[in-house]
Amino acid sequence: MNLLNNSNISTLLVGAVFMGIVFTISYVRNMEAKRLRNKLGESDIVLSGFNVHFYGVESVEGKPLKSIGALALSGKGLYYRARYTNLEIFISGKQMTSIIATDDFKGKNMYGNIVAINFVNDNGVKDRAAFRIPYPERWSKAINELYFS
Repeated sequence: MNLLNNSNISTLLVGAVFMGIVFTISYVRNMEAKRLRNKLGESDIVLSGFNVHFYGVESVEGKPLKSIGALALSGKGLYYRARYTNLEIFISGKQMTSIIATDDFKGKNMYGNIVAINFVNDNGVKDRAAFRIPYPERWSKAINELYFS
């Protein structure tokens, strides 16, 4: 009996590709988590999220960005770091004024609810940053408890 016939080889190949995808996702997530810990300190992170879509800030001209990365909430504020580029943003907790759910950003329909953080930027001007975050109600509750209660 030959254990390596065509159907067994294709099953092994599919399994190997699947495991490769799982290991790649795990590696990327661990890299993102390490960046967050290095930036904010491990003990200060209250909540973190991966595969977060960042659409930019309203004060920057142009259409919404399409950036994917990691987001962390700490006692200091909200920190986003893009997965593949050096794009990052930090919004201090003192700068935040509110958090809302909306489907509109920079005059564009975002085709579903996004989380918008209203804040006062470094120039003292009202601004807004937009994210599509997994489990947005968890983020909204944590931000409200940390900064608005």
